[in-house]
Order: sequence, then structure tokens, then C-alpha cells
Amino acid sequence: MPKGIGNLKELQVLMWVDIGRSNRRVVGELAQLRQLRKLGVVNLRREHYEKFSASISELSALHSLIIKLQWSEAAAGFLDSVSSPPEYLRSIHLDGWIEKLPVWVSSLYKLAKVTLWRTGLDDDSILVLQQLPNLLLLQLRQQSYVPAKLTIRSTKFSKLKQLSVSFSKNLEELFFEEGTSPELQMLEIQECDLKSGITGAEHLPKLRKLILVNYVYVANLDEVQRQVGAALEIRHPEYQKEREDFYRGTASSGGPPAEEHSSSGSDTEERENNSSRCPRCIPHF
Repeated sequence: MPKGIGNLKELQVLMWVDIGRSNRRVVGELAQLRQLRKLGVVNLRREHYEKFSASISELSALHSLIIKLQWSEAAAGFLDSVSSPPEYLRSIHLDGWIEKLPVWVSSLYKLAKVTLWRTGLDDDSILVLQQLPNLLLLQLRQQSYVPAKLTIRSTKFSKLKQLSVSFSKNLEELFFEEGTSPELQMLEIQECDLKSGITGAEHLPKLRKLILVNYVYVANLDEVQRQVGAALEIRHPEYQKEREDFYRGTASSGGPPAEEHSSSGSDTEERENNSSRCPRCIPHF
């Protein structure tokens, strides 16, 4: 990021700025851009956290925020020190191992879209998101959530229309409590092995589409479809059948589980090729 960026007082859009080599003083100049509506930064390092959080507190006009932390750094507690969250924020994209969302996120009443990558969140952080009254789209990408069960609580996500969960290797069950997500229309799952399936789908009165993208297994898929009558779209359906056969064989034999579906070199290459061909596998910001 160039020195003197703070002199652009009328700047409204500043996107995909690599601040990895910037010093803390330059990062602090962001606080002077009080007309900024869209901000996107990449390679944010630990030494930047304090100045960056202070700058965010000054950007009251901000509508969209994208933050990609430096890949190798854990960032527990990052953004906790933001003293005055941007009240008009409508979209936030976080990429980095923060482990917990700052509590102030629940106060962002205008927030409509949240995308999380590699954040390593727990149940408490998901509960923070469920407090948001106007959230329409939630995307949980690549280990953004680490427990084995994701529970969507009763009376929460009152306006959520789309939920996407992908590349969550620990996730085994999606559980929807009665009275939750009354407006949810589309559920998208990518690269997950839901050994315990989707529970509570019958509590989703407006669910119209269930999309399974790339190497997805849902244990009770037939039951879910009967419960909600949603249009079912499966990319690479052979994997669902393969896993059904695998678990059926394990249950009938009563013996130890057979070898898991491995990611050999050729299989990994196939996944990458499939992802490049499938527009839903490409991250959207």
C-alpha cells in the first residue's frame, strides 16, 4: 500500500490492497479515509492488527469489508479491539484463523452477507452470527467451522435465504432446530462427509433447493428430500452412491471400517479439475 494513501480523503473504494510489506504507520493512514465504502486488504500481518482495528473504528461509512490475513499466522482475538464497528456494514469476508468472531459483529444490524474462510470458529461464534436480524447469505468455507455438529438454533436466522457449507472435514451433521431459518430457500454443501446427515430439514418451510457440489455425502439424503420436497441438484452424484455403498457395507459386515476414500495424486488432480470447471466451486466475494 503506497505511503500517503491517507491524503485521498474522498476515496470511496479501495480493494485488494496488499499491505504485507507496509509498515504500521501506513496502515494507520486508513483511518483518514472516512468516505470509504468498500475496503479489501490482503496479507494482513500480526504487526498490523492494532493499527488496522483502530482504523476500522474510524470508517463509519463502510459498507463492505474484505480481510485476508497472512496465510501462516493464527490471529485469535483479531478485531476484538475495534471500539466503534461500522454500523452500515452490509457485507463482510474474513479469511484467516481467528478462532472466534468479535462480539461486536452481533450488533451489525444491517449485515446481509457473511463469507468466512479458514477461520476455525466454534459454536459460540456461530451463535454470534445467528443473532444478526438481517443476514441473508452465510458462506462457511474451508474449515471456517471446526466442530462435528453445526446446530442452527430455534428462532435464529430469521431472514437467512442461503446457507453454504464447504470443505469442512470435521463436519458430520447439520442440525436445524424447530422454528429456525423460516426463510431459508437454498442449502449448498460442498466437499463434506455428513455421516450423521441433515437433521430437522422438515422445519425449513421454504427450502426449495439442495445443492451438493463435489464429493459430498449426506447419510439421510432420501429422507431429507421426502421431508421437504426440495429440488435436488447433485454435482458428481457417483460419490454420494459410493459413500452409501461404503457405509452400507460397513454396517452389514459388522467389522472394522473399510479404507476411506483416499486422496491419491490422480484423485486430487480430478478434484482440482472439477472445481475449476464448476462455477459454484469458485469463491465469490
